[in-house]
Amino acid sequence: MSYVIETLKSLALRGATGQFITVSTRELGKILEVSQQTASNRLVAMAESGLIKRRRGVHGQDIMITKEGVGLLRKELADYQRIFSESGAITLNGVVASGLGEGQYYLNKPGYRNQISEKLGFIPFDGTLNLKVTESEMSKLSMLQPSQRIQIESFKADGRTFGEAECIPVKINEIICAIILPKRSHHSEVLEIISASQLRQTLELKDGDVVSVVVEQNIRT
Repeated sequence: MSYVIETLKSLALRGATGQFITVSTRELGKILEVSQQTASNRLVAMAESGLIKRRRGVHGQDIMITKEGVGLLRKELADYQRIFSESGAITLNGVVASGLGEGQYYLNKPGYRNQISEKLGFIPFDGTLNLKVTESEMSKLSMLQPSQRIQIESFKADGRTFGEAECIPVKINEIICAIILPKRSHHSEVLEIISASQLRQTLELKDGDVVSVVVEQNIRT
């Protein structure tokens, strides 16, 4: 697996994470300090594994790293961040934004409220604090251990099924709260924060304010 990360890193540094780039196996071999044939074999194997896409180019072959390949690089980054983190804390920074009222709708459902109360130790206010975050900030969540993710089970009510979610205990200015992540959410750039209080009012926040969310190993609700 080490050669895969090494090759992905080399391709990513040349800009292959968001677009096709022209790759010479001879040049890639020199960078990786392997033969041209070995470099070529690596690209073939990685394409077969779905980590890169290949196509014939004008001056050789064009390569782009797939979502799966980028995921491996993010995991590698998260591992190093965990290794060199002094405090063991993870901090995510986001910008306060208005929501669509979805948080209030779902948190009013007893199936969610009861589980949150039981598993997190507080009855959630019927609304969320919404924070817009960058992709790099969101990727920090991959550093978390499974034990830091609290599962909220799906349930049926009002003739429909409400999906699973997971909660991550966090603190904002020493206020205990939690990130809630619906398993099927499409809003990957938004973090929804739940708490016993109305965080906007308690923290006197308005749209555009920057908020730091701290995830720690030793947070206990």
